[in-house]
Amino acid sequence: MSAHESEWTLRRLSAGELTTTEAARVQAHAASCESCAQALRGIQAAQTRLEAESPFGRFEAGVEQALRRQQDSARPPPRRWVATTVAIAASLLVVVLVRPLLGSSAESGAIEGLNRLKGGATAELLIGGGLGPQREAIPGRPEALDLGERVTVGYTAGTHRYVAALSVDAIGEVTPLFPEAGASAPVAPGSGQHWLPGGWEFTGSGAERVIVVLSDEPLPQETLVEAARRAFAQADGDVGRMAELEVPGAQTHWVLQKP
Repeated sequence: MSAHESEWTLRRLSAGELTTTEAARVQAHAASCESCAQALRGIQAAQTRLEAESPFGRFEAGVEQALRRQQDSARPPPRRWVATTVAIAASLLVVVLVRPLLGSSAESGAIEGLNRLKGGATAELLIGGGLGPQREAIPGRPEALDLGERVTVGYTAGTHRYVAALSVDAIGEVTPLFPEAGASAPVAPGSGQHWLPGGWEFTGSGAERVIVVLSDEPLPQETLVEAARRAFAQADGDVGRMAELEVPGAQTHWVLQKP
């Protein structure tokens, strides 16, 4: 009996990421292997549920409303709040003022294990808004972004009481994502999954590391930024090799490869 296909290979098949030859081989195996066929059906069903529960079409509508509000305002918008179609410098970040309505896609034990933090906490990063299917980025596994794709971050706090998110780009520029200033914010009430109130489109090229920190006490953004800069320096300027930040709390890191 031939060996089973890995979950990662089946996910890539479902997402259309395999070459024609490799996709044909994996499909042929799944056709003759009930275990792999069942796993593939589960992956496809999870993707269908994700797209039904968390359509980025709502996200796009919110973007248009936010941009109209900016245009109608007499005050010039802050420098970082700009339309996603405007060409900006590689180190800048486009932040969309809208809360996406998203559901969890951590369907499998393998993914849930990768995302689970200490204290019963979990964190999740979803990608969507482009031409490809919505998908979840897996911690420890670089994920390529297509043009126009955005990310949104969810978490289950567990026993932790505060949450913060930041990103580090390939040149070591650290950007607080949530909150943008002050200290880490109190987690949302309730024991279920919550989504940070915003979505982000990363511009430029190269790698971008996104970090979520759940803590028992509020952490100043200055502390998080300095910790990220130290980790970047200790990795010899390689954002893909950065270690966890030297701050208290539980962390999840994702590495995204910008187009």
